[in-house]
Amino acid sequence: MIKVAVIIEPEAWNSFLLSQPEGHLLQSYQWGQLIERQGGRIYRLVALENGHLVGAMMLSVVALPLPSPFLQHNVCWLYCSRGPTVTSPHALTVLLEQAHALARKEHAVVLRLEPNITEDDPGRDDWMAIYRTLGFKTNPLAIHGRRSWTLDLRPDLDFLFANFRKTWRYDIRIAERKGVTIREAENEADFDAYYDLLQCTSQRDGFFIHSKQHHKEILRLFSQTGDAVLYLAELEGELIAAKMLIRFGEWCYDMFGASTDRDPSLPKTHLLQFRCLQWAKEQGCLYFDFRTIPEVLKPGEEMWGVYQFKKGFGGFSRLHLQTQDYVYHPFIYTLWRWSVQARRYLRRAKRKRAFWKER
Repeated sequence: MIKVAVIIEPEAWNSFLLSQPEGHLLQSYQWGQLIERQGGRIYRLVALENGHLVGAMMLSVVALPLPSPFLQHNVCWLYCSRGPTVTSPHALTVLLEQAHALARKEHAVVLRLEPNITEDDPGRDDWMAIYRTLGFKTNPLAIHGRRSWTLDLRPDLDFLFANFRKTWRYDIRIAERKGVTIREAENEADFDAYYDLLQCTSQRDGFFIHSKQHHKEILRLFSQTGDAVLYLAELEGELIAAKMLIRFGEWCYDMFGASTDRDPSLPKTHLLQFRCLQWAKEQGCLYFDFRTIPEVLKPGEEMWGVYQFKKGFGGFSRLHLQTQDYVYHPFIYTLWRWSVQARRYLRRAKRKRAFWKER
């Protein structure tokens, strides 16, 4: 018999995630701590069979971004990012029963799951059928990008380097010859310089970044176990690029990156990215997750240039299962979804106009 419990023991939680192929950083105990320390609320649920973990699901309670003066209660939605992680359909069913109870308690409009199941998973179609049977509907509007770029780190470093795009290998050597150096951040001043550069990059390239405290807390939480590093690339003592990495089990995640627009002819990030791959191998990682690339791989799509950069280091794309929504309040859900669709359509149209104008 499977029963559900609330777990607060970090080692047991992470050990289970790391024992499963679907275990993901965004379901880790530390990620939950990050959400809580930024003022958010979470629930950690586990499924137990004969005292052994067979399922884990971390849910975030998120306020609904719609004005609701006509509603009796403040409403929210429950979100499970890259989860749940389960060993069987029965474990999933038991976890969802508890999640539905929490949704009623929280007056949730929808329970949204984004499982860490990819198109190459042999059980993908079975899981899709299970979610449909359990009452979920597919939502094409993902919170986390569905497609990511991954590099298999198991070959030796020389083999990996030889499979970089020729221009990328040249750019790495050029950066070394011109005196670009890579070092780990050592103090508060280094972190401040990283975040200042990240802000400049965000303003220049038009992407959202979290608060400085959010970044600082991520680095602190994962550095405690030696699972995070912040690299700085410098030229003549000036910061020109930076990257933050996190290791979770066999995976290394390329979390955040920034670069200056100084000297456009200088390849600033290629050498830095190569050092990131070296660090991941040194930590024993088997896979490097460059994270999000465009879901549709066509010129003009958001992050197309970023995708071309990542692709130059070799690897392959992974497409995750579509977002799964269990809707409790259809009317409010539909209003919210329409507003999200409208915003995304306008943003995409603006981006495409800018892309083709530059051509």
